[in-house]
Amino acid sequence: MRRADGLALSALLILTVVTGCATQSPSPGSQSTAPPPAATPPPAGSKLAGIREGMTPEQVQKIAGAPASIKPYITGKAFIPWYFGPDRQRTAYYYRGQGRVIFSGEGGLGTDSHVLRVEYDASDPGAPR
Repeated sequence: MRRADGLALSALLILTVVTGCATQSPSPGSQSTAPPPAATPPPAGSKLAGIREGMTPEQVQKIAGAPASIKPYITGKAFIPWYFGPDRQRTAYYYRGQGRVIFSGEGGLGTDSHVLRVEYDASDPGAPR
């Protein structure tokens, strides 16, 4: 009797794993496959208008001044064991009424970071939301 219980339990476990790993195709209209809309570029009069991808934090501060607040955070790549490549950490500079400048760090033991993107938002409070 014990062997039959073990076989039934094993079969149930295999069925659960197979069913749980099955992929479902999205129903029409439930999920969009279109890429997210592009960020609005800063207007010509904005402090962030002169900032380009690849600039260093020092170059950004020369153009836009000191940010209202700074928030460093890690990305999912930081959790990959023995990964010392780029983009393990990011830093966001918040400018009140202007938006955000996102920097990507080089990861590993390096401290070099550069502008990844500029997110213009006239309603930005100057701090993380």
